[in-house]
Amino acid sequence: MARFPTVADVLAAAQRLRGVAVHTPLEPSPRLAEESGAAEVRLKLEMLQPTGAFKLRGAENKVAVLAAEDPEQRLVAASTGNHGIAVAAAAARHAMRLTVLVPASVSPAKLQRLRALESDSIVVEVFGRDSDEVEVEARRRHDEGIATYVPPYNDADVVAGAGTVGLEIMETWPDCDAIVVPIGGGGLICGIGLWAKAVRPGLRLVGVQPTASPPMYAYVESGSTKPMPIAPTLADGVAGNIERGSITLKMARQLVDEVVLVDEEQIADGLRWMADEHHLIGEGSAALGVAAMRAKLGGLAGRRVAVVLSGRNVDIATFRSALDA
Repeated sequence: MARFPTVADVLAAAQRLRGVAVHTPLEPSPRLAEESGAAEVRLKLEMLQPTGAFKLRGAENKVAVLAAEDPEQRLVAASTGNHGIAVAAAAARHAMRLTVLVPASVSPAKLQRLRALESDSIVVEVFGRDSDEVEVEARRRHDEGIATYVPPYNDADVVAGAGTVGLEIMETWPDCDAIVVPIGGGGLICGIGLWAKAVRPGLRLVGVQPTASPPMYAYVESGSTKPMPIAPTLADGVAGNIERGSITLKMARQLVDEVVLVDEEQIADGLRWMADEHHLIGEGSAALGVAAMRAKLGGLAGRRVAVVLSGRNVDIATFRSALDA
């Protein structure tokens, strides 16, 4: 039976992440507060992590646990980029062997960064068409005893690592009463919610997905876990279906107040707004929360809102096209 993380797991993750993950700033955004009707808005800049995205937290926590158990075991990860980069950095730090599986649709910028991390013990393998296919292959290798799978979201240690984002938000800003989070598999929002709602039960937790890839939205709205077609999206870091039976599905039902959708035009607009107003270069996934706030989604008027900006590993041509759109 799958293990669910606890607040104690988040505290343990915070200890493991000391000196590895950056305690990222909460940058005030008076303009976004004005546009959205929120009382106050601050941007949680997870894009400033050394690997360029929040994924460092969950990957390092999981790999540290596995290294303590058996440093000789071989690891395998499935990723559209950010998780793979984070697991590769963690595997190198703990001197463990790793294969990172990425789909043919991986962002060129993320593949380039992954290739730069290759070594005698870390290999990047392009496999399949999309995130769904690489996750199935990684699980197969785990089940057949070839390697130990480091999941991108469906794992208690990964979720607990992501939960340290929530710990930092609430420690830095105890008056925060709402958090807006991009959703892919749900590890980030569930980890944040686990901690934030433990210390502030009335906090409103809103997730954002692109209309091109809305599986968590569909689950929260209808309970459906059926795989659905995934269209191309600027928010490639959150694209893909959610693994059947993932712990994040049950956790989201308990912790997430609402999931909202934004379209490609809104995501591009969010990227432009981040560059214009805060001089921040982010990937499409990082703009989801900004896009939702500017569209006044999620019932956040009058609240003190933290918006998580998840990563910056964007292909420059993609970023330029979004600015020019």
